[in-house]
Amino acid sequence: MKFTGRKLFLIGFVVILLVGIPVTVFLLQQQSNTSSKAAQSTNLAFNPVSSAAAPIQKNVGDSVPLDITVDPGKNLVSFVKLEIQYDPSVLATASANAFSPNTTAFPSVLEGPVYSPGKIDVTLSVGPDPTKAIQQKVTAATVTFTAIKNTPAGTPTLVTYTASTQVLSIGSNDQASENVLSSATPATIAIGGAGPTEAIPSGTPTPVPSISPSPTTAAPSPTTAISPTPTVAISPTAIPSPGPTSTGGTPPTCSNLTVDRATTGEAPYSVTFTANGTSSTGTISKVSFNFGDGQVSDVTQAGGIGTATVNVQASHTYNNPGTYAASAILTDNNNNVSSSSASCAQTITVNQSAVASGSGATNPTPTMPPTGSTGLAIGLGLGAMLLILGGGLIFFML
Repeated sequence: MKFTGRKLFLIGFVVILLVGIPVTVFLLQQQSNTSSKAAQSTNLAFNPVSSAAAPIQKNVGDSVPLDITVDPGKNLVSFVKLEIQYDPSVLATASANAFSPNTTAFPSVLEGPVYSPGKIDVTLSVGPDPTKAIQQKVTAATVTFTAIKNTPAGTPTLVTYTASTQVLSIGSNDQASENVLSSATPATIAIGGAGPTEAIPSGTPTPVPSISPSPTTAAPSPTTAISPTPTVAISPTAIPSPGPTSTGGTPPTCSNLTVDRATTGEAPYSVTFTANGTSSTGTISKVSFNFGDGQVSDVTQAGGIGTATVNVQASHTYNNPGTYAASAILTDNNNNVSSSSASCAQTITVNQSAVASGSGATNPTPTMPPTGSTGLAIGLGLGAMLLILGGGLIFFML
């Protein structure tokens, strides 16, 4: 068979189709898969900004207003479900209207706010108009607490977002039901830093005046000059007088610390810890969770607090990669504390998420709507088959 120029052209055309069509279909599938992955870039936080090193300083009785901020990053936020957790023995909601939404940013309150001990649940939405989607950092609401108890020195209390918190986006690259929350930063509050120290000065002025009149009224008498000596000797014993309350009985035992999921995951990684323990000579008054990343949470209500046996939970979100040694300590009504043990500790390993690793799959620039790629691929495939059949027919006719 003699190959003319037309036949060679047709052969080349068919070869190009046979190679180009599968490549085109593959690229379209990759584009569709990339477009179907939501970019988790929304951050929740409280304002004023705080940390363990720089907590918000308040005294008992003070109002503690916190703005809830939503930074959408690359998302178009349309829906926010908030579950805010706090220690009800340290903070109390200021009133029945403690949670005040910003109706300019989120005009629709779908659920709540629902107040329960240590928790506030509320769901906010921008409404049916997609043009109202949040595209820049805004204040979603303000929640106001009242400080009701001093926090221990160096151990501030936290107001956190639980693992049930959810953010949805209507961005073209985001799935309608996929949580696009990237991180949730808690508020760190230290209450009554001067409160405990006031107890010492209140006793200190008593011996000072008692010593100063003695030299003034009985300066000539050598016997009265000795009287301040026993007064000063008694003063040091009065300061550690609370010591006996921290002894007596046997310290409680923390039997185990469990987690609700694997101890390894990608940031942000939310874990719920459960501490179990007993006291043989008293009742458990507090369970302190040390999450290993500088955050500590004291639980003084729920889970059997006030009884000899406790089963207490605390949730925490690790926002940064790393390995964290989490532990729990029990305190009884006599201020005895449990000793550290391997059975009451967990090692949490948080890896950098694929979204944050810069793989390039998080911010695709689609050349066409994701919903049309499958139909286009089918159309191209059918058209290619017709071209191949037509080309083959012409080839044999020539």
